[in-house]
Formats: sequence, C-alpha cells, structure tokens
Amino acid sequence: MIISDSEAFVFVHNPKVGGMTFRTALAQFDTRDNFFFEWKTIGDSKKQLDMAHITLFQLRKFFPEVFEDIKGYYKFGFVRNPYTRFLSAISQHLKLSTPYTRAAILGDPDLFYQFANSFAVNALQDGPIENDHRLVHFRKQSNFLFIDNNQWVTDVFKLENPAEVKGTQAAAWLGEAANSIKNQTSQLSNSGYNLEKLSTAAVEKINDYYSIDFERFGYEGL
Repeated sequence: MIISDSEAFVFVHNPKVGGMTFRTALAQFDTRDNFFFEWKTIGDSKKQLDMAHITLFQLRKFFPEVFEDIKGYYKFGFVRNPYTRFLSAISQHLKLSTPYTRAAILGDPDLFYQFANSFAVNALQDGPIENDHRLVHFRKQSNFLFIDNNQWVTDVFKLENPAEVKGTQAAAWLGEAANSIKNQTSQLSNSGYNLEKLSTAAVEKINDYYSIDFERFGYEGL
C-alpha cells in the first residue's frame, strides 16, 4: 500500500498484479516514509503482517487511525485473471524455498504445473492463507479492495486492460507505468502461463476458492 497525504490518494497493492511496477512509479508521492512495505511484527500479539499487501480488514484492525484518516482519499488498485494470478503466486511462493529448489521447479514446466495443481487442491484453504503472512499472495483479491461486502476503492482496473486507467485520477500519478509492467517472477511467465496445464481438480478448486473474485471483477471461469 502507498498512501499520499499530499495528493490524497491510496494505492492498494493487491499481490501479483504488477504492484512493484506501480510502487516504483508512485514512490515519489509516498508521504508515510515507506511504512507500508516489508514484513513487520505488529502489536502486543506480535502479529506478522506483510505491510505492502495489507488487507483492508488488517488495516482497520491494526491501524484504525490511518483507516479513518484516508477515508475521503481517492483509492485505486488493480486485479488480474485469477488463474494467472494463482500461477504467479506459485512462482512467488517458491522464493521461500532454497534457490536450488526454486530453479529446479521453474526450470521444468511439467514439474511446475504438477506442483501448482497439487498446491491448488491441497492448500487453497481460508485458514492457512488468511493467517500466514507467507501465503499473502494467494489471498482473495476482494480482501484488498472490498470490506464489509462493499467496494472500498474508488477505481478497480484490470491488469489485462491498461486502457481503463486513461482519463482517471490515477493516470496522472502512474504515468507510463500502467503500460510497462515488469514481471518480478519472470522465467516461466515470460512466455505466458499455460492454463491448459491446470488439472480439472485444480481448476475446480481455483473456481471455488476465488469464486467471489470471478464474480466481482468480471472474469470467466474455465
């Protein structure tokens, strides 16, 4: 998340949706000294939060004054096709393993998709994903853009359609960033993720787990 008090805007950093490209473009407007970035231990409960990807529930719970301060600001964020976002999250999650393990899996596309399919079937569960900051990239996109079943952000843009940004308030701050997104977990994704490699069971689990995102953001299921 980036908050600009001088410009009165909030950029919500939905994971695996070009966020680092946007953060780079928006950093010059950040008036909170990059506070909402990196992992931090918060409060007496020693809760671990991924501050860059803080959910709206977490923001309101742990930083109620900030949540109130920015109520009237212009807020925006991006969403992505749930299938490609899930696969990008798999690539990101592999960074938590040794570089040798990650290189071995990413270097073998068949192995990568086997791992992704197994992860979808066995690990897409609310409990672990909502409570473990290491799994933040798999959280539902709605958690970053909606709260109490209401859309909190002013504008939601689809990563696949950067033209949506044109003519909005966000366009002036983002500049060319909306059209020049750099992938931070490239390698396999440079040639495009192959959704046909997702197993039937994995697709069913992704469809079920991210059903609210498909519905709210207008993506079609396989």
